[in-house]
Amino acid sequence: MYFPPHCQVPTQSESPAMPQTIFASYAKLLVLLHAAAAIVLVGSTTHNALITLGYLRGRYQVRLGRIYAETVAVAYSVTCLLGSAAYPTYRYYVRGLYLDRYEIWASNLFDIKENFASLGLPLVLATWVLSRIMDPKTDRPLLMGYATAVFLATAVVWFNVITGFLITMAKGV
Repeated sequence: MYFPPHCQVPTQSESPAMPQTIFASYAKLLVLLHAAAAIVLVGSTTHNALITLGYLRGRYQVRLGRIYAETVAVAYSVTCLLGSAAYPTYRYYVRGLYLDRYEIWASNLFDIKENFASLGLPLVLATWVLSRIMDPKTDRPLLMGYATAVFLATAVVWFNVITGFLITMAKGV
């Protein structure tokens, strides 16, 4: 990608005086794995939402619902860990040196995305716990809380995946 001279951002290898962030040499790999985990996450949350919709309509695939709830919890955790490992490099080289100066919308969108990710974590944990203790056939009040958590978590995940790709299109590591 071409950037005009006034928008040139130094890379990690151009200047030995530039500070080195933790995992900087693995940043591209970490972001790639973060995106792959996010793809698993969006698929598992969507499937979990479809199973939950079946619960509300009287089709009870409880075992499958538990599998998807567990997959969501693991994928969410892995996605967050990989994103956290890539964050120091992103924060300095991408956000600090470029986005905050030239693509302010992307910098602000990242903050919104991370806030939603923080809100999604308790939803995912609630979904996982409720999937283990409720019987969707008989626990109708618990099912409504479960469905709310599942649908909100799915919306958060879809929003975060789409915005994450938009931000990376503006400038990646």
